[in-house]
Amino acid sequence: MVDTKLKGYFYLGITILIFSTLEVVSSSLKGLIHPTQLIFIRFLIGGLALLPWVIAKKEKISVKDWMFFAGLGILNTVISMGSLQLAISMGKASTAAILISSNPIFVVMFSYLLLKEKITKNSIICMILGIIGITLIIYKGGSGGDTAMSLFLGIVASLTFGLYSVLGKMKADNISSITMISLSAIIGAICTIPLLLYMGLPVLYFPREGFFRIMYLGLILSGFAYITFIEALKILSASKGSMVFFLKPAVATVLAVIFLGEKISAKTILGMAFVAAGILINFYKKPSADASKS
Repeated sequence: MVDTKLKGYFYLGITILIFSTLEVVSSSLKGLIHPTQLIFIRFLIGGLALLPWVIAKKEKISVKDWMFFAGLGILNTVISMGSLQLAISMGKASTAAILISSNPIFVVMFSYLLLKEKITKNSIICMILGIIGITLIIYKGGSGGDTAMSLFLGIVASLTFGLYSVLGKMKADNISSITMISLSAIIGAICTIPLLLYMGLPVLYFPREGFFRIMYLGLILSGFAYITFIEALKILSASKGSMVFFLKPAVATVLAVIFLGEKISAKTILGMAFVAAGILINFYKKPSADASKS
């Protein structure tokens, strides 16, 4: 049992580390490719790269499964990621980042409603400390501001990613995570094509200069990391597993310091301390009466 849980934490660690590189890598592609084109191409690459394993598995996929994959793909790729990009373009990127990193709140809510997971005192404390922490890490004052629409879209992005996480855990008990991630990513990417055409953007645009960075976002972030995330949720509860998302801004900040030469402030360090405290409290388990007697 302990070994299995450690495996779940290991998968979560890999997931958060890779997810935290999104901002660093994406920021280096500014001016090379439109965010919507990047969403399309990275999910298409991630889905297609996993397809040979899906074919080799020869799993029986019913019409219901295909409909579920389509819904999952639209929910994550089109609605969640699309809303996030629009929120960034209409308001402050820092606010959008705070909102999407707060998705564990919605995971707890959907886990309670759909998975009947209990809402514990530790998880509530973790959410409060996590939100304080990521706000301290990310939020920066300055010119410009958020609009009502940007805030709404940021919340939509966070809510839909939370729902995606819970639905993914529910389905992962019946079908392999590779099959689910691959097919939902491909369908989701295809569903962004009408949006690209509406915006007058080329569908298959692939800048040569950013080739390896885009391939990384597709293969590793939108493919491999999504698999490790679903595998982690299969072992751990969805609500507990998702709380590690509060670490994402902290890890992203450290990566920005290492690779982009950004400076780290005292406010950021304080925010990291809040996040770390929240995570530790969430995973803390009181020793049982039997254990304390022994």
